[in-house]
Amino acid sequence: MEEMLVFLSGGTGLLLWAAGLPAVLLAVWAATGRERLAPFRVRMLICAALLYLSFVFFFLSFGLEEIEAVGSSARTAPRLWAAGLALFTADQLRRTFQGRAPRDPESGDIRRVLATAAVVAFSLWGMDIVGYYLSSAVMLLVLCVLLGERRPLVVLSLAGGWVLFSWAVFSRMLTLNLPEGLFF
Repeated sequence: MEEMLVFLSGGTGLLLWAAGLPAVLLAVWAATGRERLAPFRVRMLICAALLYLSFVFFFLSFGLEEIEAVGSSARTAPRLWAAGLALFTADQLRRTFQGRAPRDPESGDIRRVLATAAVVAFSLWGMDIVGYYLSSAVMLLVLCVLLGERRPLVVLSLAGGWVLFSWAVFSRMLTLNLPEGLFF
């Protein structure tokens, strides 16, 4: 079992993971064709993709080396992200199956989706210049405004809370170095 997980976390295993996602999405697309689930098809496709991504993170963590001198395992961070992502996605699926989730919209706001993707890409690029903490805080501030949140206390507390959480979990608990830029 361990050998299979190590193989799947290697370079050739990545091709299998990449080929598996369309197969999973196609299966979910076919399964949601019934009348009861059809209004939630896009929501369920997104949930399936996120669950698949969380399983990929989990399985890829088996390919990371154990380094005892660091203080925490390199496998901890991807497994932590995978568990959180799977938990919240499973909750979203539960609400969808219970009928408490809103139906998929008839049409989407493509400009907002592209702007969100640009903000995230700019934030990833900006980590090399200003560092993780400042880059992620600015990204959250801009995304909150872009998505319609206008209360300054909510926007600032969300960005500040995320930076504090990131610092406490990754820097203090897991002793992992987050990307540092030229300034921080």
